[in-house]
Amino acid sequence: RARHVLQAVTDEDVSEGGFPFMTAHAIVIEGFQVFAQRVTYVGELGWEVYVEPAAAVQVWDRLMAAGERFGIRPGGYRALDSLRMEKGYRYYGTDLTLLDTPLEAGLGFCVRFDKGDFNGREALLAAKTAGITRRLRTLVVGDEEYVTIYGGEAVYADGSVVGRLRSCAYGFTVQRNIAYSYLPVGLGPGVRVEVDVFGRRVPAEVSADALLKREQRVGHEAKHVAS
Repeated sequence: RARHVLQAVTDEDVSEGGFPFMTAHAIVIEGFQVFAQRVTYVGELGWEVYVEPAAAVQVWDRLMAAGERFGIRPGGYRALDSLRMEKGYRYYGTDLTLLDTPLEAGLGFCVRFDKGDFNGREALLAAKTAGITRRLRTLVVGDEEYVTIYGGEAVYADGSVVGRLRSCAYGFTVQRNIAYSYLPVGLGPGVRVEVDVFGRRVPAEVSADALLKREQRVGHEAKHVAS
């Protein structure tokens, strides 16, 4: 309902045609100028709104008032983390660091090698030519019951440690424990592994990057891709 809420407090055109996905510009929310970009970290239709500190409370109050009839509620970081992991979004600093490449993280599609020189271009081209040996994978750990995983836990395949968990969260939409881990490229979707949880080996399965595919347009139901 993000589009309904935003349209209620601005005269700007926030329709699909007027404000397409991955665009950004300044708009006015009931007298307050903000910078809005049509992208979210949870994979849902929505906007990120950047506001001058002096106007933050006023803009917040107006958005919350406009969204009341749609059941709007504040969401915390853990809710955001759960949703972004269901969508397969990475977190820089945990899932992608200075020691990892976009190719290994499954983000090669974000790299434009034809745009000219940039820092790291030659190294990435060399890595692309040689081929990667590991890949960030999405793991479904255990079953529907919550498993206490924090990141750093060892991942086992055929009795040997093949990786360690990075981000972890419980996916409340898919009702599964989700974790990311860099694994050898041969361990792709469908492969079963184990995660060491406080000395106990918990079964896990390598899944597709995104457990849930959400549509950008309002009115389309989310599509589960997890088994």
